[in-house]
Amino acid sequence: MKNTNNITKNETAQMMTAEAFMGALLIITALLFVVSQAPSGVQQADAQSKTQLMHYGEDTIDLLKNSPPPPDKPDYDNKLQYYLSENKFDDLNEFLNYTLPDNVAYNVELYDGGRYFTIIRNGYPSGNGISFNEIIVTKGAPAGGVGRLTGMSITNKSFGNGSLIIPMDEKQNNNITAYNLILKISDLGIPVYQLLMDPRGNSLNESAYPINTSLDPWNGSGETKERDYAGGPYVIDVADLTPIIKNRKRDWAENPIDVPSCKIDKIEFNNNMTGTEINMIFNLSDGSKKIIYLTTSTSNINPGNGPDSGNDSEYLYIDTTSVAYDDLNESKIIGIVIFNKASFDLTISNITVESVGKELSSITINGTNCHATDNKVEIDGGLTLAHDSPSEKIIIHNSSEEIKYSHTTWLTGSPRIAVYPEAGTMTNYFSDSGISYTVLDSYNIINGNLGNYDILIVPHTEMIEDRLSDFMVVRNMIDWVSDGGVLLAECASIKEIDDRVEEVDLNNHTWHGFIGVQEYFNTNNTIQLLGRSPYRDTLGKYLTDNLTGNDGACFHPLAQSYTEYGTLPGTNGTVSAFRLNITGFNPKNSIMAVPQNESGGVDHPKITFIEAPFDKGTVIYLAGHDQSTFSQQRERLIFNSILYSTTAKVYSYGLLEIRITMWYK
Repeated sequence: MKNTNNITKNETAQMMTAEAFMGALLIITALLFVVSQAPSGVQQADAQSKTQLMHYGEDTIDLLKNSPPPPDKPDYDNKLQYYLSENKFDDLNEFLNYTLPDNVAYNVELYDGGRYFTIIRNGYPSGNGISFNEIIVTKGAPAGGVGRLTGMSITNKSFGNGSLIIPMDEKQNNNITAYNLILKISDLGIPVYQLLMDPRGNSLNESAYPINTSLDPWNGSGETKERDYAGGPYVIDVADLTPIIKNRKRDWAENPIDVPSCKIDKIEFNNNMTGTEINMIFNLSDGSKKIIYLTTSTSNINPGNGPDSGNDSEYLYIDTTSVAYDDLNESKIIGIVIFNKASFDLTISNITVESVGKELSSITINGTNCHATDNKVEIDGGLTLAHDSPSEKIIIHNSSEEIKYSHTTWLTGSPRIAVYPEAGTMTNYFSDSGISYTVLDSYNIINGNLGNYDILIVPHTEMIEDRLSDFMVVRNMIDWVSDGGVLLAECASIKEIDDRVEEVDLNNHTWHGFIGVQEYFNTNNTIQLLGRSPYRDTLGKYLTDNLTGNDGACFHPLAQSYTEYGTLPGTNGTVSAFRLNITGFNPKNSIMAVPQNESGGVDHPKITFIEAPFDKGTVIYLAGHDQSTFSQQRERLIFNSILYSTTAKVYSYGLLEIRITMWYK
């Protein structure tokens, strides 16, 4: 007989063992589940790091908001408001560097309601970085404040050894294609800085700034020596460079856009050309020819493309998009650009002009005047149109030392460009730079499309009066400028805009129109840049003291250019100078250039180039039809204006959002 108690005990023991095993298994499973759901050791450390960074950030902001401003600046509420209102970004950087632990890196950005722009950059955040924001009421907002525009944001800036320099003087192969590179870099979200200089030439200033640089920015080789930089060079801080970004810049610099092979600056006849059919025949060295047609009316010229005879002429492209009259008696025609589309050089032997009853006087090509005989211009040695030129690569230098510069400004983003009511001369500027734009019509402006752009360019056009007859076009344009837009008007457009703005915006400002100009002149004199300088620039001092409170061209982003004597060539156009309306002009204007050796008196001078704030926006008037006619340095005034639309500025007061991003090094 079996011992049942013994069996029962054994079974019970086995069951208890199984239960213990199952219980242990459940505990282990539960532990594994909990562990799987919990952060890893690294994740926990990151969470603690971010919490600590958050404390650093909150404590730093509190310290800035509770620290008094300097004793000589008692009007500010605290140190943070003082730093942002006065553009003391280096002081803010020093404060943060002193306050935060050595192993914490940081970037600081400002947000103006449309985009962020960096004021302090110390690298790129690692994965454990954290950002936090604070709204600041400023008394001088360096981004889209809600007050009036009071000036440019200019600060003392340091750049580390290894920063890239884009020269904008004689060391640059092509100053205009350099702007294309600058905007491509800005499109990447990388700050592009400019060292502002006095452009009035060696006779009035010592604007060249010496920097130890090498000529090979990509490999760190090449001769290193001290070089003088003038004309407002651009700088990319080494802190913003990564190998990928650096390689991309190298590719852009060494493979620039195609640029025009030739420009016909002016075609001059001995009599009025209104109501005339003109055939221009370009004869090439291989015997082939290209023909274009020009049909003239009282105020406009309508171009058309004729046939080519094959061979070399197939590769000759003649752009007549911006063709126009130059003078008031319609005897001079300007605005023709020529491209070589071949893979080899082309040569134009001569140009023949056929026009019944009209006599050709001369054709100016690339700044050289060629006299005509029997309506034909023979070109000595032929006009060679190069198909490719390695010398056109964009020059970039590498700094071999730290750069410290007191008049530094920067782009807050890449400008969005609109043109109204037609492309006009903008086609030539596009041909030279490759910088794209959008043409708007009246319907676009009435429907609020201007809000998508930073700058509106109104080139010379005889149609502007008809377009501006629409009240809502003018009203929307005024409101857009008032809210921060930048308007650039050229040549004949200037005289229509101010009068029409005055009619629509009659009592909102104490001056006439946007700026207040009157009396328009057709003079192609060389223009002189001027500004405040008590002992040397007598006219500049008088104008800045009596007609404006600003310093004129001196250290102004719009006037950055490079010539030995601070002069730029005159350019053709029906309006190449104007005067201020003495009874009512914008008192905050900056007169930057006047015709050289013009009579009229210093108290009421002729003016070529002027800008003025209009509420939060800016209006720029630049006389002359085509700024690209004779000089890249003159054409730079167009691209300076384009970049000015997103150059950092200062407003009388405003709300700014500051964003600080911190991470462990």
